[in-house]
Amino acid sequence: METVRERIMANIKTTLEGVTVANGYNFDFTADTVQRWSMHGNRLADLPAVVISPGDEEEKGQPNPFEECYLNVYLDIFFVNDEGDSMVTDTYLNRLQGDMKKAILLDHTRGGEAIDTDVLGTTPFETTEGQPYAGIIMELGIRYRHLRSDPTAKN
Repeated sequence: METVRERIMANIKTTLEGVTVANGYNFDFTADTVQRWSMHGNRLADLPAVVISPGDEEEKGQPNPFEECYLNVYLDIFFVNDEGDSMVTDTYLNRLQGDMKKAILLDHTRGGEAIDTDVLGTTPFETTEGQPYAGIIMELGIRYRHLRSDPTAKN
């Protein structure tokens, strides 16, 4: 059985795969364009795309048999704003941020695995003139619990 943390990360991927125009969003993501971080590199041939990366995690023992964890997760979200497009890049960045927030906060419990999910902040990519893509980095904070003696068992 997977750890509670792994089930939360898998839920984020599945959630973001549902960000499509048909589902009421501004962008279309797919199972191929929503990727978990890989030390061997991530393939970003099709944009928009998002790479989900775990960050730091803090743990606090509770007076009961559970550990309470606070996990930071980073979403690196890429898209292309074609040169001939009359819409400014900033408008796309705002829509992209809105789509991600809407999707992530639809179920703040990550399918019942987490206590809460918060969007902690968003930072635009630093871009250079002529760069073929733009995007944002979104930081999430996820609070969850697992049995102290078994990280696969939630509270």
